Parts: sequence; structure tokens; C-alpha cells
Amino acid sequence: MAKFTLKAENFCSFLPQTTTTENSASGRHLQLSLARPRFRVSCSIREKEGVKKDGDKVPAVGPSHQGVNGVRISESEQGGGEVGFDWNWPPWKNLPARYKLIGTTSLAFVICNMDKVNLSVAIIPMSNQFGWNSSTAGLVQSSFFWGYALSQLPGGWLAKRFGGRKVLEIGVLTWSFATALVPLLAGFMPGLVFTRILVGIGEGVSPSAATDLIARSIPLQERSRAVAFVFGGLSVGSVAGLILAPALIQHYGWESVFYLFGLFGIAWFVGFQTMVEQEASYAEPAASELVNIVS
Repeated sequence: MAKFTLKAENFCSFLPQTTTTENSASGRHLQLSLARPRFRVSCSIREKEGVKKDGDKVPAVGPSHQGVNGVRISESEQGGGEVGFDWNWPPWKNLPARYKLIGTTSLAFVICNMDKVNLSVAIIPMSNQFGWNSSTAGLVQSSFFWGYALSQLPGGWLAKRFGGRKVLEIGVLTWSFATALVPLLAGFMPGLVFTRILVGIGEGVSPSAATDLIARSIPLQERSRAVAFVFGGLSVGSVAGLILAPALIQHYGWESVFYLFGLFGIAWFVGFQTMVEQEASYAEPAASELVNIVS
């Protein structure tokens, strides 16, 4: 008879754990283990008495045998067997560190221009609700560029002084938090103008931070492609923001675009921090590369 059991163990451990196999005259124990997250499947086989005849031999597979689909089978001298394979999650876990960095930075620029263009669509229902004339609406829209223009040179100095990663993180968090505050301060003109200036400051320091990050982390022969991919996120963000904003405003009100787009940036900040911490905990060369790059 055969008995199968499945249990999850030690999700926090990233080192392979020792497994044992047993062999006896009446049966053998087969164990299947996966690492991070780790699941162990055990199969115990007990042969019925009289089925195995004297002189029957089990074909030897040697010290180790490569099974189908990358499954590894190892056979001990006592006859015990162990089958194991690794389940890599998330799918991008084994990507080189620089590719993860380029992808997350490009995503930050997608969110950047989504927060930039949302007011261009929302200004119409906002003007109708608060009774703004064209001059007031123009003042609200132009306030973004005050912060954006004034933060370019300081952003470059800050990136050189503290590193592009830290400046980019603070920039994303600043513009995302300011974007989420717009519906709360829309009826108070000085507060509304101030939030849009903060959005401009946060987005203004980001190009310098991304450039510094690429210069520090990407090999020379890959930098042109990295720059194109990262800053291409700006165009993707403009398109995405102009497509999503009208539908969100029509169904959920103009406030929804500021809350949702601001939440995207905050989620990016949390996800980026988590990625760096997880990579630092992996005992892999890629993790060491990422820590050295972004520190």
C-alpha cells in the first residue's frame, strides 16, 4: 500500500534542509521536498508479503538520476531515494539584479506621468464643482511646473550626494502622497496649489535619480538600452493615465483618479522596499549584486 502526505514547513528558511531516507526489508520511504516556499511530499510504500520474490532485483539508477521536467532523483546505497526540485517564486526571482532595478524604475516613471496628466482630465469636473474660471483652472494646472522646474538641479545634487535609489524612493513617495491629498484640499486653493507643487518637486528629482542609478548599476554596454526602457515609462504613463482617467471619473467621480493613482505610487514604494529586503536575505550572487548597487 502507498501513503502520501503533504505538509508545508519553514517558509522563512532559504537554505536546503537535510532529508533522510529509510529502507527496510518490507518497504522503502520516498521523500519529495521543495525549497522556498518549501513543501514536502512523503510516500511510504509497503510491499505485500509474497509479492516480491527471491532473486528479484530493482534496476539501479546510480547515485543520482535526472528525471523528467528537471526532477532530480538520488538513490542512496541503502536503497532509499530522494526526489527534489525547486519552485521559484516570484517568477522574476532569478532575474539579474540590474534587470529588476531597470524594471522597477521604469514602473516608477509610468506612475509618474499618470499622476502628472490626471489633473488635465479632472480639471473639467473640478472647475464645474468649485466654480473656477479659466484663470483659476490655469493657476492650478501650472502650479505643478513650478515645483518641477525648480527641483531639477537640486535633484541632481541630491542624487550625487545621497544616491539615486534614496532620492527616487523619496520622490515617488512625495508625489504619490501629494496626489492622494488633492481631493481633500481641492476646496482650499492655497492647499491645492501646494499639493501640486509637491507633485512637481517629487517628479522633478526623479529623472536625475534614475540617471544616477543607471550610471552606478548598469554596465556601460547596456546603459543606452536601460535609459530607453526607463524613460520610455513616461510615455506609457501618459497614455495609461489619459485612458484610465476619463473612465474612472465617469463611474466613480474625479476624486477617484487622485486616490487610485496616489495609491499606485505608495504601493510601488512598499514593493520596492520589500524587494530590496528579500534580495538581501537570499544567499545568492544576484542578491549581493543588488545590495551593492542600490546601497
